[in-house]
Amino acid sequence: MSDIVELINDEGKKEKLILHTAFHIDDTEYAVLSYPDEEEGMIYRVDRDEKNMPIFNIVEDRDELQEVIDVYEGMAEDLI
Repeated sequence: MSDIVELINDEGKKEKLILHTAFHIDDTEYAVLSYPDEEEGMIYRVDRDEKNMPIFNIVEDRDELQEVIDVYEGMAEDLI
């Protein structure tokens, strides 16, 4: 997967990011995004609005973030 996602940043400006992958842990969806000119990805929790459109939120809880990183790294290891 390598789609372009357009997000609105905190300043109200549109930003284009690359969607590398999306996956579920239990009933929660997560996505790994990066800026086109950067190698390091960022993990977002994907919530849905009333029209089922995705809303990308930064994962701020350290325990949740670590769990997601562990699952993502495990997925990456399975691909190698």
